[in-house]
Amino acid sequence: MSRKYSLKQVVVSFLCGSLFFSGIGFAASSSTDISLKKVRLFVDGVNKSAPNGNYNNQGDKVPESLVYQNTTYVPVRMVGELMGKNVEWDTACRAIIIGSKPSDEVKKAACKGTEALDDAKLVTLDAATLNEAKRKYLAGDPLITQSVNQLILDAEAALQKPPVSVLDKTTVAPSGDKHDYVSIGVYWWPNPNTPDGKPYIQKDGQQNPEVNTNAFDRTNFGITTTGIRALSLAYFFTENEAYADYASKLLRIWYLDPATRMNPSLNYGQSVPGVNEGRAAGIIETLNILNTLDPATILNGTKYLSNQDLDKFKQWIGSYMTWLLESPIGTDERNAKNNHGNWYDAQVTAYALFSGHTDVAKKIVEDNKKRIASQIAPDGSMPLELARTRSLHYSTYNMEAMTIVARLGSKIGIDLWNYKTEDGRSILKAMEFLSPYISKKKEWEFEQIKAETLSSALPAITSAARAYKNPEFRFIAEQLLKEKGASARENLVFTLPSISQ
Repeated sequence: MSRKYSLKQVVVSFLCGSLFFSGIGFAASSSTDISLKKVRLFVDGVNKSAPNGNYNNQGDKVPESLVYQNTTYVPVRMVGELMGKNVEWDTACRAIIIGSKPSDEVKKAACKGTEALDDAKLVTLDAATLNEAKRKYLAGDPLITQSVNQLILDAEAALQKPPVSVLDKTTVAPSGDKHDYVSIGVYWWPNPNTPDGKPYIQKDGQQNPEVNTNAFDRTNFGITTTGIRALSLAYFFTENEAYADYASKLLRIWYLDPATRMNPSLNYGQSVPGVNEGRAAGIIETLNILNTLDPATILNGTKYLSNQDLDKFKQWIGSYMTWLLESPIGTDERNAKNNHGNWYDAQVTAYALFSGHTDVAKKIVEDNKKRIASQIAPDGSMPLELARTRSLHYSTYNMEAMTIVARLGSKIGIDLWNYKTEDGRSILKAMEFLSPYISKKKEWEFEQIKAETLSSALPAITSAARAYKNPEFRFIAEQLLKEKGASARENLVFTLPSISQ
């Protein structure tokens, strides 16, 4: 007699218990019905049917078969035993091995990209968080599944966008080299009092729509970075090689191929027409590069981004790091007194670690103590950020940069989390100042010309919750995740470990 069960009820247990037999789940959320039917199995003319339709899988009774969408499924281990073949499960590769084992070379080639992420190889992403999210996804966790499904939609959208490069802008850099990145100041507008609109004038906090046109590189740079990140993460969770293939292609076009690559410098970033050809503030736009480092490492776990490609990317990153350290514009940004200085430190430290210059990273992180002392007031406020027209945004933005530098410092043995000056200035003090406003327990008291999405504070508050094991920070982070929604990608990269951990 046929009995009907939901897909989630039966397929998960069937696959866990008999097909993969050691802890691998089935990421299904469909309510589609399936049928359990007793089938008879004959092997070389001999009736090998299981008694009562149940197979004894190492002590667990599981259905001998199930029928789903007119296809009959039976346990792999059972089939192997009936054929006289040994069946093994390889956890690291997530592979079923029937009969003789593959050679190390064959196994390595087939299993490349299925390994768990190694935190020692990542720079800004947290390997434990991602590995746990993937485990939950494979086990059918409904929240994580929703987030991965949205990530897949983002990846599919990225697949539909053609590759772009620095050559696609209509403006040519003053150098005459289209490989040079070009953008204009975000908050600078044409002058209404001059015939040609020059010199541009500043309107703090008000973005000039001209910055996102195809005259400049900013939009295409963002499209490329967003695509690489979405595709590489989607590959990590789903192992769909089309994602890894296209993400690697995007990375090579923007950074590696001589015909299309961007020069590793930013002499013409955020220029102000009629005032200058480029300025230090433009360096903040290369946070796009910061967000490409770990995706490159993920992609290197596939056949689509070779070791040689990764080495070339590291060389490009090392060259850009050198430009940041030695160029006049880079020096100007290093001397910035506000969030720009912290984001400079975050970038240089990350690029140094990624390209193998640990000595540079240590110096930058150690010097960051001076920024903590100068930018954070004894009460935890950040006066230079409070002076902005979007003071809440820039306070949380600066906090994010500080926590990134602190996390990177932890990788090289420098503790910024617990550093404080004699009068109590510290990262913890700054987070304690901001947290009541982020949680909305207090209304923001300073200038703010537009509403802000407080979920932008997630990276900083999550990092602080981890570092300080502070229950209030944890509560705020969890609330912000809830506000982002079940399908938000943040559920994959910012979830906190259980309290017991």
